[in-house]
Amino acid sequence: MAHGDSHRAIKQLMRQTEASERTVKHWLSGQHGPDTVYFLRLVVSSPVIRAFVLGLIEGPAATPLTDPVDRISLARAREAYVAGEAAGGRPATGAQLNDPDRVPERDPINVPDRAELNERQRWFLDRVADGRCGANEIVAAWTVSLKTARRDIAILKAADLISYIGSRRKGRYRRTPG
Repeated sequence: MAHGDSHRAIKQLMRQTEASERTVKHWLSGQHGPDTVYFLRLVVSSPVIRAFVLGLIEGPAATPLTDPVDRISLARAREAYVAGEAAGGRPATGAQLNDPDRVPERDPINVPDRAELNERQRWFLDRVADGRCGANEIVAAWTVSLKTARRDIAILKAADLISYIGSRRKGRYRRTPG
């Protein structure tokens, strides 16, 4: 690979794609390939990868296009790419893009979506509603590390779905109203 396998190469790929160090290491080790948005960022930022992709597209094994691509399809593809980049890799939904009353400056910032909660986090929310529950219960029930359990709880707190009341030693989590 043109980027090599050094720490410098990892940092370079992180800058080009805005991916985490761990993710880039997985790519370079061959454990996983980049997701679509990361792949597109690589194609845009790396001349070597761009040349490789163009070689695949224009090579002898490539299937020629039977129908020409129209302007409208190209414009929609560009809009989808820009919307995906603006959403940090998550494509904006059609309703968000086509809402005539939408004012982008008034869009909520850093407001987590409940749909993004994982199964452990939803389980923990149910347990908190029933009574006392903490990170150790997540560790025991889900066989995850304490660090992972605390990260799940921190995400719930950041989303303002739970809060901690009482002293550090004898306090408890509770669901926030709303």
